[in-house]
Amino acid sequence: MAKRYITADWHLGDDRFQIMCRPGFLNAQDMVDKFVDWHNEIVSPDDLVLMVGDACNLNSPEFLPQVARFNGTKILFRGNHDRVFTDEQLEPYFAQIVPEGEGKLIDIGGEKFNVTHYPTQSRGDVFNLVGHIHGAWKVQLNALNVGVDANHFRPLDIDVDVPFLRKAVQNFFDDDVWAAYSDSQAIWHGRRGKPGRYLDQDGLVGG
Repeated sequence: MAKRYITADWHLGDDRFQIMCRPGFLNAQDMVDKFVDWHNEIVSPDDLVLMVGDACNLNSPEFLPQVARFNGTKILFRGNHDRVFTDEQLEPYFAQIVPEGEGKLIDIGGEKFNVTHYPTQSRGDVFNLVGHIHGAWKVQLNALNVGVDANHFRPLDIDVDVPFLRKAVQNFFDDDVWAAYSDSQAIWHGRRGKPGRYLDQDGLVGG
């Protein structure tokens, strides 16, 4: 029986290992080869894979054909690194392409979840599955980072892993997990970090 998986931010061809906190790769091709091996150990050719943005590094378009090495029928939710590719360039590798900034509701166990590349596009009325931020965080009060950098460089099982992690957010993670909301952090909101968001920027830069 086919299964459903979700992942994000492969950044195929990207060799900025230090900035993405990806130790242990020899070069960009070595990273791709390992990602393919780890992905295909879990995902079968008949499975469905939601790729929540940034499949290929914008500066490495020659790596786009390597998407075909990853098992599964793939749906792409466009991220900032996908802007350089036309739909025609992406269509050989993805069964569906969701426009950048748009989300899509999926059903998990009878409940709706919102899938979108950008955390800033999250919805308040449903739980969100997002990418874009690499290893900056894995969970928020109403969101889960499904990117490879937060999940051992592997995809998540939509019907097993996602409900499990959502339950942890709801019932088990304590105030130390939610330290971003403490007074010691709150006083710095708006005073540290880069203002704005990549979704609003025309420049092809960033994570």
